[in-house]
Amino acid sequence: MNRTNQFFDKIFQNFDKVSDAEKKKVFQRLSTLWYSQNIIIENLEEGIIAIDNEGMIQGINKKACFLFSIPRNSEGESLSKCMPDNDIGKTILELVNSSDSETKLLKDNENERILQINILPIGESGRIIGTLIKAFDITKTYESAQKLKRAEQLASLTTLAAGVAHEIKNPLGSISIYVQLIDKIIKKNMDNDCQCYKDFKEYSDIIKEEIGRLEDTINSFLFSVRKLELNIEDVNINELILSTISFLKYEIEKNNVSIDIKFDKDNLILKLDERYIKQALINIIQNAIDAMNENKDNEKYDKKKEIYIKLKTIDNYAVISIKDTGIGMKEETLNKIFEPYFTTKRHGTGLGLTNVVRIIEAHNGNITIESEYEKGSEFIIKLPLKQENQKFLNTDLLDYA
Repeated sequence: MNRTNQFFDKIFQNFDKVSDAEKKKVFQRLSTLWYSQNIIIENLEEGIIAIDNEGMIQGINKKACFLFSIPRNSEGESLSKCMPDNDIGKTILELVNSSDSETKLLKDNENERILQINILPIGESGRIIGTLIKAFDITKTYESAQKLKRAEQLASLTTLAAGVAHEIKNPLGSISIYVQLIDKIIKKNMDNDCQCYKDFKEYSDIIKEEIGRLEDTINSFLFSVRKLELNIEDVNINELILSTISFLKYEIEKNNVSIDIKFDKDNLILKLDERYIKQALINIIQNAIDAMNENKDNEKYDKKKEIYIKLKTIDNYAVISIKDTGIGMKEETLNKIFEPYFTTKRHGTGLGLTNVVRIIEAHNGNITIESEYEKGSEFIIKLPLKQENQKFLNTDLLDYA
């Protein structure tokens, strides 16, 4: 940089003495240099915005214009006026004003993408003359990293699940059998009206209930590592959703939940394993019911318990949305909701939604969740419409008989 400055300083000092041919050479060199650097900057996958200390845009490439919806040829304009009036725009301006040089990840909900933002000072001769804003769309990288993270977490289940299966399941079955035998002996040899029998019956029922809960936990672990043998066939997804609601009818009515179903397309046929997709839908709807039951202890809530289910097609995907009026989630919970073992339920295994992700991804789909605390949550499942030429995923780690 200093050498370049010294070169041009020398040219300017002796400008009158330089021949026209030499001047032409210098300008040709400048033109070539400017053009090549401009081509490089314009074609970067990274969005670049340079502003001066007054917040005026000194330079911006087309990627930055695309990422932030800033008009082309905005040089000389105020960044605050050019930035869109949304959460991303406001956050960028806050970062610039705070001079925070740390890397930030921002979620652009409007465009369904993740942006990596760097705010860097621009210096010259030992002083700050402006700020450089770098933005990179890392959505695909972020999603791949999340999938890899889930795969690594699932891998850690194999050893634990094997131990749980062999060390707990068999003796637990024996305990269950002997409790039933003792129950029969006591019932046969004791007066059913005596207090001793009543106490025993109460304790026996508690033991059976706890055994059932432990068996559910073990089965959840084993499902997480068993091979998913998908039986793919043509399935009417509209009918599958309706049959799932019918299956949960008792639980829905018991909890005074109203269901609103809207299909933008009738008789939509997808290639699915009906058992597993139904299992995933059941898990999500039961979670929604549980979330709305939490409202009864929250004085701020007086809303009806409602679940909205929508089916529509977007691009090459069938999109199933399941939205509730439950308690919602705080950001720290939302970030961990699909992680194995993580649960907010008292008796939860922390594997229900992990298994849902596994089922959806095995069908070459994906699942996301949007939630706001004290307002509710929405699960969004995307399943591909055309799968004739696709291979279904094997997300399995270990196959137990």
